[in-house]
Amino acid sequence: MAKRRYRPGSLFTNPIFALCVVVLAVFLGIKLFGGSTASGSSFYAQGVYINGVDMSPYTRSQGESRLNAWADRLVNASYTFTFEDKIWAFSPRQVDAGFNTSEVLRAAWSLGHVGSSTDISNQLQSLRVSPQMFVTELSFNQAKLDRFVDEIYDAVFIQPVDADIVLGPTRPMIVSPSVDGRELDREAFVSTLLGLMRAGSDTTLYDLPVETKLPSVSSDTAENGLQLIVTYSTSLTTSSTSRCSNVKTALNNFNGFKVAPGETVSFNEVVGERSIIRGYSEGTVYYGASVTTGVGGGVCQASSTLYGALMYAGMTTVERHHHSLVVDYCEASMDAAVSEDAMDDFVFMNDTDNAIYIYTSVINKESATVYIYSNRPEYRIDLISTITQNNIKNPNIEIKVDTSGKIAVYSSQRVLYKEGKLGRRSKLERVYYDWDTGREVKRELLSEDYYSGERDVYMTGMLTP
Repeated sequence: MAKRRYRPGSLFTNPIFALCVVVLAVFLGIKLFGGSTASGSSFYAQGVYINGVDMSPYTRSQGESRLNAWADRLVNASYTFTFEDKIWAFSPRQVDAGFNTSEVLRAAWSLGHVGSSTDISNQLQSLRVSPQMFVTELSFNQAKLDRFVDEIYDAVFIQPVDADIVLGPTRPMIVSPSVDGRELDREAFVSTLLGLMRAGSDTTLYDLPVETKLPSVSSDTAENGLQLIVTYSTSLTTSSTSRCSNVKTALNNFNGFKVAPGETVSFNEVVGERSIIRGYSEGTVYYGASVTTGVGGGVCQASSTLYGALMYAGMTTVERHHHSLVVDYCEASMDAAVSEDAMDDFVFMNDTDNAIYIYTSVINKESATVYIYSNRPEYRIDLISTITQNNIKNPNIEIKVDTSGKIAVYSSQRVLYKEGKLGRRSKLERVYYDWDTGREVKRELLSEDYYSGERDVYMTGMLTP
């Protein structure tokens, strides 16, 4: 019997051989494109993470069970907060806390399991290069959390009480002590609650974050620090009795005057109307480039004396105007002009941490003085007045008719009757020094001012020559 010769062509046409080739190709494809994580696998694809946990070792049911158990443990945990003898229990379920576990599990499982074979193949290859990190999100009832925090806040809160300071006739005096307050650090407490709801903790007992709230005026700082920090005076030696009286009447409104931290004060509002019925007399006032008289003349010296003292005390100027002409009762740029007619005001603010207490004194024909009591400022303060241009002459003149005929007789005459004050330019700087070393810490420009010269006054006669 003749042997049958094997021919290659007959092998490839054999149906059994063809089936074997297809099976082998599928097997190699599975190995090449992901092995056990290919479509149809009961495990999460490699490169899929939830909350930082590699999910590839888990089946779909195992992954759901583990993540839901984790979420249930966080939501049903219980924590205790204490302060002194008070206790508060908190569980995330009180505020309807929960996690979007179903949404995250569904998205995580879909990679490598949902889509066409081409989509799945592409996903598996992408996961090798760029693993996908899924993170669960916390949800809760904000209103319920706020009510829980408010309940604890109200239970521990104590309002601080300032030391009671009475403004005596010559200086402030302490009559009752201060009381420290306390307050829940709401931001820190809420941050702790959110951290526990999101990640849990092995620790279940916590101290409440409660802060001590100090009064703005404590007994210690008042007794040890409340002192005379400023004494500032302006001269009244050349002023008339009525002008001295006006200065005193205006400054009396600030005698025993308290200015709290953050408070803004208007000189015009405190002093009020300058009228005869309110005790003011006629005195010299500046009107443009001329000197005249008016009810309340001298009040500007009161505001200027106050201005100088407050600048030494570290107060902030909100509104201040210089005079039109040079004044002789204070240094250059240390004046503060006020006027009811022109609505010029001197307004200042206490933006320091301590209240100030103002006292005033006026000695007729001698001086006007402002005293300021407070805690010692952070720095020693000095004011530097500098004249940058002096002896500025006003080119304009003022002509008056001499009805007496004693100075000028004829209308063609021009006789110098009064030479006007010369003007100037000046500036005021405030310099801060370290108390211990005397080193200059900072310097600020308070103002740069221009004072015009006063017009010369000439007399002319009444008769035609």
